Amino acid sequence: MTGPLASVEALLAPANRIIIVAGVAAEFLNSAFSARALCYAGDDILYLLSASGAYHRARVVLEAWAAAPPDNDQDADAQQRVTLTLSDGTVHVSGMLEFPASPTLALGPPGPYHAHVSVTGRAELRRIEAQPDHPIPIMDVERFRVRFWAADS
Repeated sequence: MTGPLASVEALLAPANRIIIVAGVAAEFLNSAFSARALCYAGDDILYLLSASGAYHRARVVLEAWAAAPPDNDQDADAQQRVTLTLSDGTVHVSGMLEFPASPTLALGPPGPYHAHVSVTGRAELRRIEAQPDHPIPIMDVERFRVRFWAADS
């Protein structure tokens, strides 16, 4: 296995520290989120939690894989694996379920998918936001990578 089958990306400001990756039937989860978790998943929805509430734009890359990707995220600040069910086998980065912030990524048929979420740039984001004269918004420092593959592969 050499790499992802396809990928899409977005540069998006988290809303209340949250970035949403949505399937076609995404609805908000009625859950309290821990600030220490990296992500939460439900049917057709994946929440990515930013390290900062400062006004910044995070890069989010979504990748489709044929099988479990290699474990090569040793440089990640944090990582987590979750499973979610997708109604039509597609996802996109969403602006709080109000607008698509990325193109749609086709993963495969409807069903359960694993998602491996990793993030880099968190320490750098905190360092920049602690400076009184930091740029507004802080651009492209925190970077999420979400790799999807079918749960039955």
